[in-house]
Amino acid sequence: MEIIVGTNNQGKLQEMQSAYPKDQIRFVSYVDYTNKEYEVAETGKTYAENALLKARFYAKIVGKPVLADDGGLEIKAFPTLLGVETARFFKAGMNDSEKNQQLFELFEGQPSLTRAISLNAVLVYAWPNGESLISGQELKGELTTKEVGEMGYGFDKIFYLPKKHTTLAQLPKAQRNDLSPRVSALKQLIEQLKEQPR
Repeated sequence: MEIIVGTNNQGKLQEMQSAYPKDQIRFVSYVDYTNKEYEVAETGKTYAENALLKARFYAKIVGKPVLADDGGLEIKAFPTLLGVETARFFKAGMNDSEKNQQLFELFEGQPSLTRAISLNAVLVYAWPNGESLISGQELKGELTTKEVGEMGYGFDKIFYLPKKHTTLAQLPKAQRNDLSPRVSALKQLIEQLKEQPR
């Protein structure tokens, strides 16, 4: 089975592929079909709306069903800052450490603020005719006060899991993927796909 993914992010593709053996499901970029990268304006007000926009856009271009996702980091103390606007909250060209530092700065001089955070992911699988399937997951944690750990990417070094006494970046890849809201949502979506009478 091949699933075309509407993303320009190789990290996302690799994370999805790590959830399934390649002889079961192969995740390929839409660019394999278009030989050209496209950017979709994320004008939706929710993760689901943005994921649907992207999935339908790429499905029309490729002429085949496409999987797309949207997600973001939510900070309980600053509910309006990130979320759906996560990608646009940071200046263009910032690396992961610079983005993490910007989040730490939000809390400077405010030790009493809750550091509760959550990672959210919504996946949509859309056909060229507009039909679609949707799945979403959330992972709750706390924002650290400094980067901890060497693995992963994105917010993994600052995402602390109280029950595990560790950040995502301190966990082996397999454990990280088991916790990933994107991977969890993907597995739910694949199960929905298997039930489709197609």
